[in-house]
Amino acid sequence: MFDCEVSDNKERQNALPDCIVVGSGFCGSVIARRLAEECDKKVMVLERRQQVSGNMYDEYDENGLLIQKYGPHVFHTSKEAVNGFVNRFSKMDDYTFRCSAEIDGIMVPSPFNFKTVDLLYPAEKAEAIKAACNEAYPGRDAVPILEMLRCENPLVKEYAQMLFEKDYMPYTCKQWDLRPDQMDVSVLNRVQVMLSYRDTYFNDTYESMPAEGYTKMFLNMLDHPNITVRLNTDALDELEVLPEQGQVLYQGQPVSCPVVYTGALDELFGYRFGHLPYRALWFEYKRLDQERYIKETPIAVYPMRPGYTRITEYKTFLRQEDKAKGFTVIALEYPLEYDKDSEKANEPSYPVVNQQNMDLYAKYTGLAAKVANLFPCGRLGDYKYYNMDDVIDRAFQVYETVKGYMEER
Repeated sequence: MFDCEVSDNKERQNALPDCIVVGSGFCGSVIARRLAEECDKKVMVLERRQQVSGNMYDEYDENGLLIQKYGPHVFHTSKEAVNGFVNRFSKMDDYTFRCSAEIDGIMVPSPFNFKTVDLLYPAEKAEAIKAACNEAYPGRDAVPILEMLRCENPLVKEYAQMLFEKDYMPYTCKQWDLRPDQMDVSVLNRVQVMLSYRDTYFNDTYESMPAEGYTKMFLNMLDHPNITVRLNTDALDELEVLPEQGQVLYQGQPVSCPVVYTGALDELFGYRFGHLPYRALWFEYKRLDQERYIKETPIAVYPMRPGYTRITEYKTFLRQEDKAKGFTVIALEYPLEYDKDSEKANEPSYPVVNQQNMDLYAKYTGLAAKVANLFPCGRLGDYKYYNMDDVIDRAFQVYETVKGYMEER
């Protein structure tokens, strides 16, 4: 039975399921569905918030526009199994995402491409830079910015230095409150510099949006007679992990059923070794009495402006022009240091990945490893900056591990 209300049936609440899943984001929901459907297991999902879908949650605002509450998300993947799974729970509309960035007051494509060069340099020098890039990296479609900064060709290096100083560095400092050299290189390499005029953000086989929104997709995913969802339920009020005893307690009693935990490990273990840093996001929404705010693309990045990192125009981003005649709605995105007691920054969005923090995280995974029926996963549980398709793929892996554990019991 799927029930998105907190059950007042004490017998039902206390009945021990075959598996407990903490969190109803992608990782938790995918694992819950597969265990319920493919293994005929009773699964109880504990969700702290008043709605399912984690940071994928979307809702209609007072203007009648669909808003992605925790920031814009476009589904994209080249993984057949992941795409097939998602398409079971929602009609997926084809989508091609494009983004812009403001540099010196000029809107240029993001990721940066040869049009960026044309817009920021005089024609003769632009041609020389493009030729130098093709000569330095023959046959390549894109190059990480850090690699370009090391290029021996002075024109390529000059172009890379300009991009680094006016985009990568200020954006990183705002988004992460760290200098680029304090971040793991994987973060800086997420958005590479294009060596062509291709202006699409992603280059995957599949790129789409759920026709009725992400929340509806998650409701469909969790709609199974073997799944019970308890909203407004803080798992840490129900669960206690005792690593020294190798036990998980549920409502004060030891349990041997698998517990899939998609929350933050430092919180689970009472911050025994200190807090793992996360970044949170706060959004300032504005209704503007004009047809469009960003002319070039639905989303624009503003690395050189103070405070916010990007603006999403939901009218165009989610293709809702027919619902917003004569006005538009934008969301300014402000990155903040996560603080669970803060009014604006109380939801962790991004782990701050660098060596120091990974060393701290390893201490917590060491504790988790002592408990055979505890399975941390997800962006918080794995302390990893996942794309959507990667976290679904990770859920597939954890599902197989949990399934094996249950078969051996």
